[in-house]
Amino acid sequence: MKSSFALLATLVLFLLFSVPVFSAQPQNTTINDFFQRTRSLQADFEQTVVNGSGKVLEQSHGNLIISRPDKFILDYQTPVEQKYISNGKNLWIYDVELEQVNIKPLDEQMGDSPALLLSSNDNIYKYYQVNDVSMGKPDGLNWVQLKALNDDMTFERVILAFKNHILMRMRLYDSFGQITELKFSSIVVNKPYSTEQFNFVPPADVDIIGTANAR
Repeated sequence: MKSSFALLATLVLFLLFSVPVFSAQPQNTTINDFFQRTRSLQADFEQTVVNGSGKVLEQSHGNLIISRPDKFILDYQTPVEQKYISNGKNLWIYDVELEQVNIKPLDEQMGDSPALLLSSNDNIYKYYQVNDVSMGKPDGLNWVQLKALNDDMTFERVILAFKNHILMRMRLYDSFGQITELKFSSIVVNKPYSTEQFNFVPPADVDIIGTANAR
């Protein structure tokens, strides 16, 4: 079973590489507006993982920087300190407690996940049925559901909540019956970032697995 850390990293890739283009499926205005208006995003997050019975399995928090189309820093601060950094070519996974850095070409992380949307010819409408949904009580948010069209996708459903075109919350439903919910705060949109900020230099005296791809 994938850890919740890896699941969020996968979704970050999904957000980075999804670009709405023409599709036979009706376009969703909320999703399209988000991708058209959001070049970068910085936020703190709280993450809660529950099982099918609603029991809390894990709680964590950290911060996230996304710079589309291919760079991110995902920094978990609790319960364990773990960092995911991508410069668009490589993915560095740094486990602070284990003093270990795992380096892989970014395309090896795609797998059978929403990150398949990396292809410039693909988009969310190819892999998901996209619909506006109501979550009950009025909350001032626009909720959009992405329902997987194939049984082998990492997430059976992804529900996104937006306010004024800004992503506020996520709910991820995986094939194991777990629900991962993220709430974002201190959100900053379209702040400029330099490429150098996403080139990770491992600390001295840590174990390094893999080699950075220089392409």
